[in-house]
Amino acid sequence: MHVIVIGAGIVGTTTALALAERGLRVTLVERASEPAAGTSHANGSGFTPAHAEPWNGPGIVGKLLPALLRDDQPWRVRASALPGLLGWGMHFVRNSSPGRYYANTRHCARLAMYSKSCLVGLRKRHALDYHQFTRGSLELYQDAAALEQAIELRRRMDHPDIEMQTLDADALIALEPALAPVAKNYHGALLFPDHESGDARLFSRLMTERAAALGAETLFDTAVNAIFCERNRFKAVATDRGDLEADACIVAAGCGTRSLLAPPGLQVPIYPVKGYSATITLDDDDPAPLMPILDLKRRFVTASLGPDRLRIAGLAEFAGYNTGINPKRMQILLDGAALLLPRLADRIRNSAPNAWTGLRPMTPDGPPLIGATPIDGLHLNSGHGAMGWTQACGSAELVADLVTGNTPAIATDGLLAERWLGSKGE
Repeated sequence: MHVIVIGAGIVGTTTALALAERGLRVTLVERASEPAAGTSHANGSGFTPAHAEPWNGPGIVGKLLPALLRDDQPWRVRASALPGLLGWGMHFVRNSSPGRYYANTRHCARLAMYSKSCLVGLRKRHALDYHQFTRGSLELYQDAAALEQAIELRRRMDHPDIEMQTLDADALIALEPALAPVAKNYHGALLFPDHESGDARLFSRLMTERAAALGAETLFDTAVNAIFCERNRFKAVATDRGDLEADACIVAAGCGTRSLLAPPGLQVPIYPVKGYSATITLDDDDPAPLMPILDLKRRFVTASLGPDRLRIAGLAEFAGYNTGINPKRMQILLDGAALLLPRLADRIRNSAPNAWTGLRPMTPDGPPLIGATPIDGLHLNSGHGAMGWTQACGSAELVADLVTGNTPAIATDGLLAERWLGSKGE
């Protein structure tokens, strides 16, 4: 069986390897010159399954209304993006009801926890080094209500393997000395001991190399112009280097998925949400944090990448497909990180030359779109939002099982593409 995978980000490269490990003939197609040139290039770096909840929790409308008017909020909605956002946005708000939100939270957590076990398996099979740290992650809360709400959210994830510990200021300092100057400003924190961090770009490169070693063909600098279908069945992919025929195709093109599938008649509900990041070079004596730290109020995360780099990433901006860096938005991110890590404030505020933005491919309900479309042989593995790194390994195994007709290792309800696109014959 020959399968084409479109997109060599973190999701596409892990998918290519999962297929190659099953003995399939694989062709990985990517318009850029290297893996992880898009959203996976400089993301938040945290592998955090217990943070897999959708972004449209109850009360999201109250957060988005100020975002229409002010640049200084973690959320920002550009007026220019509203025409393309309205239909998707209505579904986004509709899925913020408590019942829908907590159901989708359980679906996302199930996939994320499965992905963690898949990542562990990959490390054992392939001896991977992607500048990972496996010390856990921290989530900070400024008041008791927010902390209790976070604890309740994890209870509602209803997954037996989610571990968390509540920390007061003293315990927080003992665990993460970099927070000593500010720990007393927080009511408390949650420690997730099974969380990790790592360089998603490097991981994508390793996935590509391992897949190629198993026989996968990799075509970089190759733009996909169209997907050909005949009598409601996938036929071929048209690229700027010629047509590629195969038995099946998996589209893992992130925010590009929507435009690729519109000509065959599929309306894919993926919308881009821009995030910002800055990567800081550290000296040996800099007091860098030992684990990923998430500040939910300011909506950003910090994570160390190897011994000499710190990644700061976050914010949520609805601006269509615009990847431009807004200096005011970047400054919000840097100022928040400088307040969190005052001993690194000078380095953080001088990190603008290493600034970056990426477009998170968001679905209106939160979980990604995985598996078959109504077109026979055409499959999706896209729409992971901010959880692409965390969910990639599990999504790859899941879609590989679905394509090959094997029974997936986890329940698929709430994760399949058919919930939005319908199934074959509909």
